[in-house]
Amino acid sequence: MHRQYQCGQYQCRHRVSPATGGAGDPSEGAPVATEPVSHVLGRWLADVSLDDVPEVARATATRSMLDCWGVTLAALGQPVVSVVDTYAGKDGTGPASLLGLGRRGTPELAAFVNATLGHALDFYDVSHTQGGHPTVAVLPAALAAAETRKATGKDLLLALCAGIEVTTKIARGVNFTHYDKGWHPTATLGVFGAAAAVAKIYGLDADQCAGVLSLATAMSSGLKSSFGTMAKPMQVGRAAQSGVMCAELVAAGATTNPRAFEETQGFCTVYNGPDSYDLTEFADHLGAPWDLVDPGIAIKLHPCCGGTHAAVDAAITLHDALRPDDTIERIDAYIHPRRFAHLDRPAPDSPLAAKFSLQHTVAIAVAHGEVHIDDFTPTAILADSVVATRDKVHGHPLPPDRLGPEHFAAEVHLTLADGSTRQARMERPRGRTPETALTDDDIRRKFTSCTRDVLSATDQDRVADLVATIVELSDVDELAGILRGSTDQPRDR
Repeated sequence: MHRQYQCGQYQCRHRVSPATGGAGDPSEGAPVATEPVSHVLGRWLADVSLDDVPEVARATATRSMLDCWGVTLAALGQPVVSVVDTYAGKDGTGPASLLGLGRRGTPELAAFVNATLGHALDFYDVSHTQGGHPTVAVLPAALAAAETRKATGKDLLLALCAGIEVTTKIARGVNFTHYDKGWHPTATLGVFGAAAAVAKIYGLDADQCAGVLSLATAMSSGLKSSFGTMAKPMQVGRAAQSGVMCAELVAAGATTNPRAFEETQGFCTVYNGPDSYDLTEFADHLGAPWDLVDPGIAIKLHPCCGGTHAAVDAAITLHDALRPDDTIERIDAYIHPRRFAHLDRPAPDSPLAAKFSLQHTVAIAVAHGEVHIDDFTPTAILADSVVATRDKVHGHPLPPDRLGPEHFAAEVHLTLADGSTRQARMERPRGRTPETALTDDDIRRKFTSCTRDVLSATDQDRVADLVATIVELSDVDELAGILRGSTDQPRDR
């Protein structure tokens, strides 16, 4: 079977075997590719410019940029911060900022620390294509590279857009088999976006960009078994760190297998399995359309796993309709089986586990009508009133006939003391469609809320203004300095 695909002026033809689903060893009877996928990706990456990025995509990336830095600084009180802070050491050597920690490090270290912090609260943006969170692996790597190479704001924005595009187009080829097998796509696929972003800032040529992405296949890792533990944000930190390493190593002369994606023992078959991926999706639509535009990137409304959000929104709807004299006897929450597998946690034993507990998040939403960062502290998750409500929540996978067309649906059913019932259903979480997307003002308010204990009002406004005018910045020094909290960056508290 022959498939012809092209990306702009680039064309690549693969003979894809129905038995393997991808190109492999160039032996008799084996699938053969006339051009490696990495070469198609590498040429596009080397050639793409900011002029190629639609204004809508730029605006979406800029919004995600501000949001990512806000949730990164909001995580400074989390237990994982002391771990990575200790790991990072105190010497402050290097060109790249450790955000909120007041010092610098190597670009690899900064990417690791900042991505780990950015992922710690589960409060970032969301890509349905990726089945994960694209900015949190790409932006920390891109910022570290931008500081290291004294790149402009335009360079940083282009790197972020290109990195997200590479991540999501690879995701189109492997999901959702990749997700369902237990891989954590924010990490396993985020490493490609991080590597692409750094390669772009470093100005690598097409062959080098191809090598960077091929090398990233050897660095891809991250398991959903880590959810609810510190390992989850750390594996995203590792993805960002590995992205920097891949670009540095290839720039230094490292060689790679150009067919690392498609060979029978390459990334696609090993990580997905035979006949479970589509190589044409990797390059068929690079920049046409940009995933930042279609289907777009959503910003989270709630500081917990996105798989809980439709149920949380349904629970908030029910809370808002309760009368003062209503007494809840039982709560039944239904979500997609794909998400129920890692969100069925009736008695979470840590704040991290609570973020991945359908029972905890729905209980908070029903009881309070909203979910805040403060609902995931050691004290909050063990509060008597919270435990009492959580014990009433029974989680279920949605039956096949109620999954909905987009597989994001959730239902919450309340049984009251008088025997009456109330139900609410959400087809998608709020904020995940153009009609319900967060506005610029919403994201600005979220950033302000996330950074209120870290930045002064003056610094909050300055960061937001710098991000809004990112294409005008000759370098990122002032922006990084405020986010870093360095002693040489005065603050008006």
